[in-house]
Amino acid sequence: MRVDGQRIRRLRKASNRTLQDLAEDASLSVSFLSQVERGLSEPSFDSLLRIAGSLNEPMTAIVRDEPAGTDGVGSHIAHESGVYRDRFVTPDTARTIQVLEAILEPGTRSRVRAYVHPEDEECVYVFQGEIEFIVDGELRRLAAGDALMIDPRLPHSYANVGAEPVRWLWISAKVSARE
Repeated sequence: MRVDGQRIRRLRKASNRTLQDLAEDASLSVSFLSQVERGLSEPSFDSLLRIAGSLNEPMTAIVRDEPAGTDGVGSHIAHESGVYRDRFVTPDTARTIQVLEAILEPGTRSRVRAYVHPEDEECVYVFQGEIEFIVDGELRRLAAGDALMIDPRLPHSYANVGAEPVRWLWISAKVSARE
């Protein structure tokens, strides 16, 4: 998955917002956001979520389409803390919800520290494997068939502590639309 900086710029301008407005709302620096819009930097998955949320758009609105990987689950996204594969399965008609099918390899985690992002509601449903979530300091271990609601305004992170890849749906929804 690659970010389309031009799409971000068009959506930002269409909502009559400055780089400063978007940067403040997404808790990013103006210079970084400018580099993303110009195609000079690729944001992390967390930053992508914050940019899309601030624009009140699904993440699919700001990424370029790429062919699926050989396993059919989508492109690889590399983070400093590991590698996971994902595929957006959100219908094009969705306005406030986005659905991501994800696979996280054993021994990898979301990031070094927990993160937060405002105004969204999230639900995780595990299809295969085991994953640990830490939400506001509370450890929750999920296995196939388990679901977890997350208040993303609370610090949270996740890790695959099992011996096999974990596959899950990550569903997030906008609680309130911008006026």
